[in-house]
Formats: sequence, C-alpha cells, structure tokens
Amino acid sequence: MRRRAPGASIAANLAVALLLGVGCASSGGSAGPEAGAGDAPVAAESATPQGDEARVASAADDPYAADEYDDLYFDDEYVEVDTNDPIEPFNRGVFAFNDGMDRFVLEPVATGLDWVVPDFAQRALRNGFDNLRFPIVFFNDLFQGKPAGAGKDLARFLVNSTVGLGGLMDPAAEIGLPPRNEDFGQTLGFYGVPPGPYLMLPFFGPSNVRDTGGLVVDTVFRALGFFIPLVASVAMQGIDTVNRRSLMREQIQAERKAALDWYAAVRSAYSQYRENLVHDKRQAADEEGYTDHYLGASASSEAQTASP
Repeated sequence: MRRRAPGASIAANLAVALLLGVGCASSGGSAGPEAGAGDAPVAAESATPQGDEARVASAADDPYAADEYDDLYFDDEYVEVDTNDPIEPFNRGVFAFNDGMDRFVLEPVATGLDWVVPDFAQRALRNGFDNLRFPIVFFNDLFQGKPAGAGKDLARFLVNSTVGLGGLMDPAAEIGLPPRNEDFGQTLGFYGVPPGPYLMLPFFGPSNVRDTGGLVVDTVFRALGFFIPLVASVAMQGIDTVNRRSLMREQIQAERKAALDWYAAVRSAYSQYRENLVHDKRQAADEEGYTDHYLGASASSEAQTASP
C-alpha cells in the first residue's frame, strides 16, 4: 500500500509550478539558489494585492486550487523514488541561474500582473491556455492505449471551446470532465522507459532524460504552433508563463522560506510528482483493461506485481 507523502499538497503545488517551467521561458514555476536555499531570506511584502484576497476567497471554487492539484496528481497516495542526480554540481549551477531569472525577472513581472489583473481574469487566461494543450493530452492518451481517456479529452475540448468561450471557462469540469494531464514523458514511462538521470534545464526547469525527450515530442503537438506564427507563439507562451507564475506566487514564496535546501526540495517534489503520474496512469490502465489488450497479459501481470 502506498503511503501519503508528507506535505503532499505543498509538493504538488511546487511540482506543478516547476513542471510548467522555471525562468522567463517557462510555464509557471520557480527555481532556487545553488545551495542552502532555505538560508536565503525572502523579503516580506509590505502590502497584499487585491487579487490575493480574491484568490483566497474563491479558492474553494477553483478546480486548479492547491487541494485540487493535490487530488489530480497525487490521488492521496505517493510512490517513493530514489534521486538519480549524477551531475548535481552542474544541475545546481543551472538551478541558480534559473532562480536568478525567476527572482529578478519573472517574479516582479508576475507580481505586477497580480496587482492589475483580476484573479478571475488570470484563471480564465490559464484555462484558455490549458484548453490549447488538448492535442498533447489527446494523442498521448491514444499512445498509451486509453481510448476512453482520449474520448473524455475530446469531449472536454469541444465543450470548453464552445460553451466555455474558447476555453476561458471550464464548464466541462462541472459535468464530470475534469482536466487531465498527459504528455509523452508519461507515455514513455507507461511503456517502461526509466526516467534516467535528473536534469535541470536552463529556463525550462526540472526534468530528466526521459521527460526531456518527451518535451521535444510534445512541442510538435502544441496547438499554438498549428494556428499562429512562431514569434507570436513564443510571445503567448511568455504571457502564459507570467500568468501561471502569478497564480502560484504565494505558494512558491512560502516554500522558499521553509526549505532547508531549495534545490533538493524542488528535485524531490518533481521526481515524486512525475513518478506518481506515470505510476497512477499505468495502474489506471491496468484496472480498465487497457494493458491486457494493448501490451499483452505478461505486461499487465508485471505492472500489477510492481504495484505495492
């Protein structure tokens, strides 16, 4: 039986933010100092933007709030993973660079956005960009042999793109079609490809060898690339990055203060987060019979044996 991760809600917030990317080209995370990150003081804010107060008041209704991320990605359980970080000195150097970009570029811009853009508008913008991830989620569900999941992805996209005004609203979640998270890194893990050594990528944040390859493949399926020129796509990605960083600002600040080693905290959260995604997806496929049909009975038996 898998045990609940200590502080899993915090780890989920952290990992989600960092998975979306760190630094100015990322999608909403932060990085940390090279070592002893918890010792670096974080200046207290002299005032709280009005958006923060509105965010606290509406957190219970936000399907992407902290507890909801926890439910989506941890399912009240977690799988312990061993850290494989043979190039830690190099990774810490990249991490320090990313953290500097985050602290001195991304975070100030995100804070300014939080002051001037209402919280409901930030969440609508995030929903719209999430809706554009449909090709990535849909095709990776198909790659993993999960037609039911792919059908839900398609239904969710159609509902949100029409009734939800291009994805700015999320009526699909209200009718039993919550957001799903699939990518090619998970697909590789689903078929048994190990994560390989941990990597800290400049601008993009925490990753590993498997997920870095998956990132390249997923880029091909990004909806933005189908509809708008590359330059405009990069600009829109920047907007999405700043917006997501703004939405996660308080959680990341709190975790920076609490961490004894910010680099190690991010590494652990990311590794557990990705392992849970791969493990839970594989287990769900076994339970629905997909593995028997698409991989053969021996693969299904192996997966069930590996599950605690």
